[in-house]
Amino acid sequence: MKEACLNNLSQQKNDFLRDGFVLVREFLSDSQLSEIKSETERYKKNVVPRLAEKEAFYEGDRRIENLKQLQRMEQHDDWFMNFATQSKWVNFAENLLSNKVVLNGVEWFNKPPKNGKATPPHQDGYYFCLKPDEAVTLWIAVDRVDETNGCLRYSKKSHLKGIRRHGQSSILGFSQSILDFGDQDLASEEIARLEPGDMVAHHSRTIHWADNNQSSRSRESIALVFFSKCAQRDPEAYARYQRSFELQQRQISKNNISLDD
Repeated sequence: MKEACLNNLSQQKNDFLRDGFVLVREFLSDSQLSEIKSETERYKKNVVPRLAEKEAFYEGDRRIENLKQLQRMEQHDDWFMNFATQSKWVNFAENLLSNKVVLNGVEWFNKPPKNGKATPPHQDGYYFCLKPDEAVTLWIAVDRVDETNGCLRYSKKSHLKGIRRHGQSSILGFSQSILDFGDQDLASEEIARLEPGDMVAHHSRTIHWADNNQSSRSRESIALVFFSKCAQRDPEAYARYQRSFELQQRQISKNNISLDD
């Protein structure tokens, strides 16, 4: 996977527009990474116990070591709002999308050791339901991320071909999966191997997925999602997605199935 320097705005944008994603090494400094880890642990200890089920997902029973995903962290804690809206990250997103942006959310992901399930192939734009579909996710590695613990995989240039047909998956946090995903998508696969503090940014139409965690290591990350300021949510499409998501959650609860994002 081609890398871009954080200070080379032109190269970053060219790579992003061409491929649908761009990798930036050392996006976070060591001190920023240490602070993220500390604040995330505080959040898990003090905030997570009072969250609704749709804000915190687990890989198995509701124990802290089984946490796999936290959503909308900026809505529940000022530190994460202040972190995500720093001009450095906002300017980076605006450069990629060629527009002013608004923060849509801060998310935390993990694949617990030996237990983290695979993430199905999907496009974030299917969940976002935006017109125009212009958004970017900055996915920042907290742990070392490689093939053994479930690194992100991208279908190169897939953002140029529109949103594909999705259907219900059995993975919590990723309620939808591309139905006709196949060999052609895999032929253009790029693997994002990241060190702690590295970041990969992907467009909302870029197809991506991840394997399960086969290792004894965790696979933690923080994601900052920005929408283009010109993008508006399609209420009908979003309502259809919400109905599908709620149906999936009811079926999971009924069948006691564990999901993943």
